[in-house]
Amino acid sequence: MSLQKVVFATAVEALFVRELGANLTGVGRRLLREVGLDLDQPLEVSYPLEQWKRFVSTAATVLYPHLPSSEAHWWMGIHFVEGYLQTSVGRVVADLAPVIGPRRMLERMGADLSSGNNFSEVRLMEHRPRYVELWMNDVLDDHSSFAAGLILRAQQMAGARNVSVDVWSFDGTAGTFLVRWRDAVRG
Repeated sequence: MSLQKVVFATAVEALFVRELGANLTGVGRRLLREVGLDLDQPLEVSYPLEQWKRFVSTAATVLYPHLPSSEAHWWMGIHFVEGYLQTSVGRVVADLAPVIGPRRMLERMGADLSSGNNFSEVRLMEHRPRYVELWMNDVLDDHSSFAAGLILRAQQMAGARNVSVDVWSFDGTAGTFLVRWRDAVRG
């Protein structure tokens, strides 16, 4: 029997309550309610991944109607990290990130993502210092750009400068990203 992929309330709270809550108008809240996320009610314990994807897509359309879809979803990945940093666990990670640095931040990304869902796996292959290939079994969205934004912001938080995150491959679920940075600032 296969396990249903779910996103926990902690991830939903991070993105939709803590980070985006104040920016969602009545129309945005109504549209989210229509796809199953009522921000005026207590959150469910978890949401099926497909429902989470509808939440992200709806919010991306509401907040960034003028941007191409992939760019709007990139911003949603950045917002996700920003919301995560507002949680109690995220504040600890934010304090730790500059100390452990960009490489180790990527190494722990799978564990960090797993605190918000029941399915995330991440693998790294180092090509050379400050250049790694990162594979994710599921990019948490229908757009690989969501994960690219998330990775970029996490790297910046860890002190990386001149970060680039390129989508190497994406099969609609899993994605491989080439992550490069030139130097890092130690906290």
